[in-house]
Amino acid sequence: MTYANQMGRSIPSFRHLIEIEKLNWSEFKIELLTKNDKEAFNTIFENAKLYTQYLSNANRPLPIEPIMMGALFHNFKTLLNLNSENKLSEDSIERKIAELEREKPLAKMLFDKTCERWSGLLYSVHRDDREHLLRMLTDCCHSLDEGVAKMLIDKVSENSISVLFLFSLVLQNQKLINRIKESSDKKIKDDVNLLDFIH
Repeated sequence: MTYANQMGRSIPSFRHLIEIEKLNWSEFKIELLTKNDKEAFNTIFENAKLYTQYLSNANRPLPIEPIMMGALFHNFKTLLNLNSENKLSEDSIERKIAELEREKPLAKMLFDKTCERWSGLLYSVHRDDREHLLRMLTDCCHSLDEGVAKMLIDKVSENSISVLFLFSLVLQNQKLINRIKESSDKKIKDDVNLLDFIH
């Protein structure tokens, strides 16, 4: 029996923490203007639930961080599938990491720090998902110039690097969306943004 249980309280499951965090953001949801925006908001949290068993191992102090990482990871996998880029190999990831080390040492340092901060998640996911997650992280770090990587590394306080890195992941996802949009012969409507791909 844990200390929390002895005191009459139990520690909530990560799935329950997702619901609590969703409630914490309810004022934000109310201010969203359209039904589509509100549905996209709900979908972000639903997508994170797909990875609860992994995200609970992320060991992040703010529950919103692993929720956002789960939603971004789901979007990244969806975008790779849409762009027919879903085949991965450990060798290709290792080559990208070696390339980072040679060409962008600060981005490689950021990659290492990010992997260290998210090691609980990286070690808990299945091999295929780990490869996708590492691809997401390497692609993000590779897309950053050294100035941005340095700024992120300089802000190594416990929470700010995660928030800034999550923003970098959103930026990377948006660039992938733009690439899909450009290559799809206008099959995807012109006003595509990241929320359009969240299902």
